[in-house]
Amino acid sequence: MDISEEKRIIRERVRALRESLSPEEVREAGLAVSGWVRSSPRIEKAGTLCVYASTAKEIPTRDIIRFLLDSGKCVAVPDWEGWKQGSGIRLAGIADPSDLQEEGRIVPQPPVTRGNTVSPEDVEIFIIPGLAFDHAGNRLGMGGGYFDRLLALASTKAAFLGLAYEFQVLAHLPSEPHDIPVHHVVTPGEERVGKAVHKKEGMFYGS
Repeated sequence: MDISEEKRIIRERVRALRESLSPEEVREAGLAVSGWVRSSPRIEKAGTLCVYASTAKEIPTRDIIRFLLDSGKCVAVPDWEGWKQGSGIRLAGIADPSDLQEEGRIVPQPPVTRGNTVSPEDVEIFIIPGLAFDHAGNRLGMGGGYFDRLLALASTKAAFLGLAYEFQVLAHLPSEPHDIPVHHVVTPGEERVGKAVHKKEGMFYGS
């Protein structure tokens, strides 16, 4: 079985498990992960963060975004609309969770203007989704490659933090040279530290 087929099978299996979650299970997972964010010294020290705007049954991030904004952080979200329209990889800063417009969009985001763009190189922590992660920090996304391209633009000092349900963390995931792993994965139960080597500068994940 080639890697592409292996990834497809894992995506289907994990997506089905995620879709089976009840609204209450999603809400409780979001509260647990938000609690970790609120108590994290790593988050407290960061000034600029990129956070995915959650959809469907991903780990919810709206409370996380509100907390970070209330804490005086600069918060940016991916510009999915621009990506679809060929504008490349961009991040849009937000001042309030209400800036995340949902109507007519697959993923909530604000309109991107010259005044609210944030450079990926200025982001200290990227909080990203994934369909699956493994114990080495490898990540399996939806297959479009957006977050791999985004993280490739990050500063070598930036931290990559994945949010997931317990069942989304597997013992091993197939990976390819363009796949960028994360430093940490936070689930409702615990924080896991990846052991993979950063593929840009040889940075060690974990200790």
